[in-house]
Amino acid sequence: MPLNSFRARVAPLLVACLFCQVTLAQEYPVRTVRMVVPYAAGGQGDSSIRIIANALTAHLGQSFVVENLAGSSGINAIQTVMRAPADGYTLVYNDNGHWAINPALHKKLPYDSLRDLAPVGLIAQSTLFLVATASFPANTLQELVAAVKARPDAYTYASSGIGSPHHLTMEDFKAGLGLKVLHVPYKGSALSIPALVSGEVSMAIASLPAVAGFAREGKVKILAANSRNRSVFAPNVPTMGDAGIADFDHSGGIGVFAPAGTPRAVIDKLSAALTRVVALPDTVNRFAAAGLEPITNNSPERLTETVVADRAKFLRIVRLSGAAPE
Repeated sequence: MPLNSFRARVAPLLVACLFCQVTLAQEYPVRTVRMVVPYAAGGQGDSSIRIIANALTAHLGQSFVVENLAGSSGINAIQTVMRAPADGYTLVYNDNGHWAINPALHKKLPYDSLRDLAPVGLIAQSTLFLVATASFPANTLQELVAAVKARPDAYTYASSGIGSPHHLTMEDFKAGLGLKVLHVPYKGSALSIPALVSGEVSMAIASLPAVAGFAREGKVKILAANSRNRSVFAPNVPTMGDAGIADFDHSGGIGVFAPAGTPRAVIDKLSAALTRVVALPDTVNRFAAAGLEPITNNSPERLTETVVADRAKFLRIVRLSGAAPE
């Protein structure tokens, strides 16, 4: 077939395809959208996506309903979404545990967040804190480092499990400063925080909502944040990097993904909607109660860049720590 004849036949099809995508985006959504969460109801991840689901429902005029598919390190939830029709009506909550830590821990993973899913956008940042028990012989980050160096292997720290962001944050901190602190993993923060408060362990990595009340009562000491910059919720608390580790940042992004192949026009409409609703005063206030900082400068490309950077970082830390799936 002559080239000009081929072009003449294909051009109208391309125009029609583009027109269909634009029309689809203009009309989207026309029915209920399912938002799958790879956690049980009630936790920070579940709470954050429910806040967003309610805001999107009001903003886009269709119901965004949350479905919890907990277990298997989020693998089942992600596979459920990647197998769903690529039309924007099934979305999944995802964080660095799923897009970076899982690939670093598991040699064979049945999904790839950038191959099998389409990034929509980031919605929030979650910061964890280095917290010491009330009896710990240090009241500042620098004093904690000095105490640990003076008595190697004398102290312990709790995490919410092997391979969790809590665990890997502390392992990178230890490696950066040459510290020796024994890791005591628990099955979730519901067990690790009581162990910290009771003095069963010397310190822990924890979310601010989990320890803020105990800090006010003088039962724990919040000594540092794991983010690059100081948390807006605790501006007087230094970062773990302030102990002398350049570029230390383990704050966790929270994002939304759709199945791979979802029309870009739909992705862009969803991304714009996310950017709008995370900046709403009600969302900001509700995020603050959950210890989350909204991300308003957002795009699918920014989420992609975050995934790529997190993968490299956590692969290094998993190898360094020797962490393996439980």
